[in-house]
Amino acid sequence: MRRELIFLVGFMGVGKSTVGALLAVRLGWEFIDLDQEIEKTHSQSIREIFEHQGELQFRRMETEALQNLKQRVRCVVALGGGAFTDENNRSLIRDMGYSFFLDCPLEIIMNRCPIDLSRPLFKNRPQLQELLALRLPHYQTSDYRIEISNLTPEGIVDRIAEQMADWYSGSSEHLGNERSGA
Repeated sequence: MRRELIFLVGFMGVGKSTVGALLAVRLGWEFIDLDQEIEKTHSQSIREIFEHQGELQFRRMETEALQNLKQRVRCVVALGGGAFTDENNRSLIRDMGYSFFLDCPLEIIMNRCPIDLSRPLFKNRPQLQELLALRLPHYQTSDYRIEISNLTPEGIVDRIAEQMADWYSGSSEHLGNERSGA
């Protein structure tokens, strides 16, 4: 049986950190923002890591940060937008807990993510569309999908908490049955 870790998966701007913090409070669990953990460990911003060491090194740091969670329990983890695209990361996450894909249309993401220097892989709309198209098939392999377009962060937390209540009551027959749940 997987341990009690919840991983929030999705593209930049979908609210993984906001929802993760709220969910952790609701559950009385610890909240971990994986990007913040990397920044703290390496004393650099994500943008600086990308600029000085490159994306490949950042992805190694991301995997290392995930591996450091192996002994943790009762944590809600907000993943960076690219973390779930790596097969090794997905395997680690499946071994440690459950993943929830916060699915959001591109238009909403565009409204939430101004073009600025804080997001190293987002420079313009076509680039954002291409990146989302590349990542979407990986996101869709999450244990659960929640369409968040019309939900507040609290509403998203409610949906995740409802799913968790189903686990503990035994009414969820198999995780795969819930993948398309909204």
